[in-house]
Amino acid sequence: MSLPVPLHFFKLAVLVMAMAAVMPAIAQEQIHVPGLNMPVAASTQPQVAAKPTPSPENAPERQDEPQKERKPRLVAVTPGSAENPSVPASVVKKPPVPPVESRQDVVVSSGTNTLIPISRGQINRLVTPFDNPHIQTVSEAEISTSGNVIYVTTQDEKPVTMFVTPEDDESVAISLTLLPQGVPPIQANLILAKNVQGLASGMPITSSTNYSGQARKWERSQPYMDTLRSLMREMALGKLPRGYSFGALTSGNKIPACAQPSLSFDFSKSQLIEGHDFRVFVATAENVSARTVEFDHGSCTHPHRAAVSAWPDEVLEPGQKTEVFIVTRVPTEVPQSSTRPSLLQ
Repeated sequence: MSLPVPLHFFKLAVLVMAMAAVMPAIAQEQIHVPGLNMPVAASTQPQVAAKPTPSPENAPERQDEPQKERKPRLVAVTPGSAENPSVPASVVKKPPVPPVESRQDVVVSSGTNTLIPISRGQINRLVTPFDNPHIQTVSEAEISTSGNVIYVTTQDEKPVTMFVTPEDDESVAISLTLLPQGVPPIQANLILAKNVQGLASGMPITSSTNYSGQARKWERSQPYMDTLRSLMREMALGKLPRGYSFGALTSGNKIPACAQPSLSFDFSKSQLIEGHDFRVFVATAENVSARTVEFDHGSCTHPHRAAVSAWPDEVLEPGQKTEVFIVTRVPTEVPQSSTRPSLLQ
C-alpha cells in the first residue's frame, strides 16, 4: 500500500540532489584571495596565483625579521685628521686682544721714542716726571694737562704722537707714540731713565736741571724717618717712589763699601735709584760660609749714608742670597759764580 507523496516535497528532494551533484565541480574552480575567507567564483575574478600558506615552524622567524630591521646600525668611527679638519684662518678674522694692565710703569729716556698702548674712546692718564709738562703734537686727539699729568682721549685708530718737555728746558724731550686699542683706560707712570743699561740710546741725559720735583714733594711731605721707612718699603716691593728714576753707575760715582765675614757683596749688576734728596744703591749679598750668618747693617759704609737694609732675608743660610739697599743723601753743592783757569796748566 503506497502513501501519496505531496508534490512540493518531491520538488524539494529533486533540488537537494541537484545541488549535491553541482557542489564538487564548483569547489574545484574556487580561488583563494588573501584577506578574504569566502569563496569567489572563478568566472568573475581574474586568476591569481595562490601563495603557499606558511607552516607554523616558519611563523616565529617572520616575526623576528621586523625586529632585526628596527635595530639601529652601529658604525665604528676612528678619529683622525679627516674627521677633524683644521679651522681656516678666515673663520677667525681678528685674534683676541691680550689682557693689558690698566696701570703701567714705563721707562722713558730723552731721544728715544716709546710706544704705549692706550684705550680708544676712553680717557687715558700719563704721569710725567715734570712739574708742568709742555706738549707738542699735531694729533687731533683731546689732550689736556693737570699738574704733572697728561690726559689723552681719542676716537680714532691712528697713533697719537707727541713730545713732552719740562717747562723751563727744551733740551730734554720725551717722545711718545700712543697706540689706541680696545682696552680699558690706561694709566702710565713715565719714569725718566738716565743711561740705563739696555736702552737704545745708551747715553746719559745732559742737563743742568735735575727733574725730580715730584720726588722732592714726596720726600718732604712727611718726617725724615718716615720718608726713609717708606723709601725702603717701596724698594723691597720692587716699586719706585713718585718722581724717582733709574740712574747710571759711572766711574765717578762713589759706591758704598760693604765688607762682612762669611758674606760676599756684589755691585757688578747693582742699580742706582735717584730722587731729589736721596739715592738708593741696590746690590746683592751671598753667604759663602757653611754656617748661618746674619747680615750686619753696619757692614756697609758711605760718606753720605742715611740707612741700610736687606730684603727679603737678613739671616742667610749657606749659599743663600739677598738684596741689600743702601740709602745715601744727595749733597748740596753751591755752584761757584766764576772760575779762573790756571796759567800753569
